[in-house]
Amino acid sequence: MLFRAFAKINLGLKVLNKRADGFHNIETFFQQIDLHDDIAIEPTSDGRIHLTCSDKDCPTDAGNLAFRAAAMLKKYLNAPSLGCRIHIEKRIPMGGGLGGGSSDAATTILALNTLWGASLPPTQITELAAGLGSDVAFFTIGGLALGTGRGEKLLPIDDKISYTGILVYPGIHISTPWAYKNLNLSLTNSDKIGKFIDFIRELGRFDQWQSRLPNDLEAPVFRVHRSLQNIVAELYSAGAFYARMSGSGSSLYGLFDTPGKAEAAQSLLKNRRQAKLFIPIYR
Repeated sequence: MLFRAFAKINLGLKVLNKRADGFHNIETFFQQIDLHDDIAIEPTSDGRIHLTCSDKDCPTDAGNLAFRAAAMLKKYLNAPSLGCRIHIEKRIPMGGGLGGGSSDAATTILALNTLWGASLPPTQITELAAGLGSDVAFFTIGGLALGTGRGEKLLPIDDKISYTGILVYPGIHISTPWAYKNLNLSLTNSDKIGKFIDFIRELGRFDQWQSRLPNDLEAPVFRVHRSLQNIVAELYSAGAFYARMSGSGSSLYGLFDTPGKAEAAQSLLKNRRQAKLFIPIYR
């Protein structure tokens, strides 16, 4: 069977502090978008997990989150005879801050929960997914959600906010651990700590997004990659009401209140060949 694993963008990302376990407490709005990988999954009874991928740089063993997701669910179900064949057709850029690997993993868990006849409830699926990575839990619920903790504590938001986005992937791989390591927490505007949840009621006020939804990881990344900061400025110049780096980068996006404005802006960008239109998707 064929399944779609959708990407996400981070609408702002506030880094609050570093935890004893080495992770950071954050606040962010996760937003699922219509860019997606295609995943073909076939259940087998040979007890093995076979994974292939269209991208030669994509691991096909335990280095792949989707592989680990299948192995984790198999172990949790205590069913040694269960197996599967997984093929991932990659469209979400790897290392771009769009959650492609995490989405592949969540989609694999959701699919195998049905294909293997496990029928675990959604809350249990999300709890299992959180053990694989900070973003994986979000992709089991999708849509729009506030993420706190290390990103695994989720508050689903039912509002359906309409806009069209431009996504630019400049082809630079940013290591998430590097971005956090090089973040100066003393400069992350502590007065805004804990404010994302207060902004939920005002998400329809596009004029407030730029000031209310910062991405703290832009500072260390833009210091090294000034070209990324220039792309954000270019998106604003083209008429975006909000433009940010997604997660730890290097993907950047600009949001426009009408499809026509987004299409017009896309034609103006220097990186227009790397720019793709997208829309948010909701549960």
